[in-house]
Amino acid sequence: MEVATTVIQPNASNETMEIPAHCDDHCRKILVTLYSLVLLGGTAGTIMMSLVLSQRNSQSAITVIVANVIVLHSILLASLPFRLSYYFLSEWKFGWFTCRITSILVYVHMYFTFVFYVAIVVIRLLIYFKRLQLQELKKCHAVALSVAIWLLGTLIFCLIFLFQYGTHMESSQHHCFQFYKELNHGSVVIVNYCMIGIIMATVLGLSLVQLVVLTCLAKTLWPGLLTHQEFRAQINSFFFLVVIAVCFLPHHAFRVYFIQNYSQNETSQLILYNEICVAVTTLCCLDMLCFVRGVVH
Repeated sequence: MEVATTVIQPNASNETMEIPAHCDDHCRKILVTLYSLVLLGGTAGTIMMSLVLSQRNSQSAITVIVANVIVLHSILLASLPFRLSYYFLSEWKFGWFTCRITSILVYVHMYFTFVFYVAIVVIRLLIYFKRLQLQELKKCHAVALSVAIWLLGTLIFCLIFLFQYGTHMESSQHHCFQFYKELNHGSVVIVNYCMIGIIMATVLGLSLVQLVVLTCLAKTLWPGLLTHQEFRAQINSFFFLVVIAVCFLPHHAFRVYFIQNYSQNETSQLILYNEICVAVTTLCCLDMLCFVRGVVH
């Protein structure tokens, strides 16, 4: 697999125009396959899960948080046709502003989804350790938490979008998703390292606690584990951590290597692998297919 090299083409006035490095045909096939899978499976999952939740009319706080995840998935899925169009046509036709919006929505979706996943895991762990009573956790509390997350997250991403994301590079009328070039700026690198550290530490810590809880429950409730609602609830929480590990951690682990080895003046397969890792983060949209049969209680 190779990444197309940078090309210099003369224009009518004998000046030169640099075309940014971008994925070759094999790269595009991989990305089209991944994004098509996410678009089809994610759309089916979000629609079916939305119907399930609307029919149940549940007052559960967890259900409210899952509804937030469905909204996030829907926003990302709405942006995927733009990405697919770009990889099919090898040309961006929607303007630079739309390119920035479409590009940053992947990260908005990833980090918001991560926060809501973590919220579900933490709530269930607090209930297990008797730090939070299930009767005290009402729907209004989950709604308030959701609003706070949306407001704070939206403010942060708006500031990044207005003052940081895509502001250090020249716009392109024909190419998009070349924002890795921003890594030549120290502030962008610092933000990336901070997010990588936070996510890695959070997932590691919660996974260790969750495994301890599952081990204790297994010893206490054996042999009828699956008949106990508490054990099933903790298994569901562990599933969210697995989704994070499978979909989000590869991107962040590779990001460390990418930041250290990427150079704007060099074209390498790192760009291809980075694009694939970004695409893998969207696979979490398939999570709702696992819950349609009533896994979330």
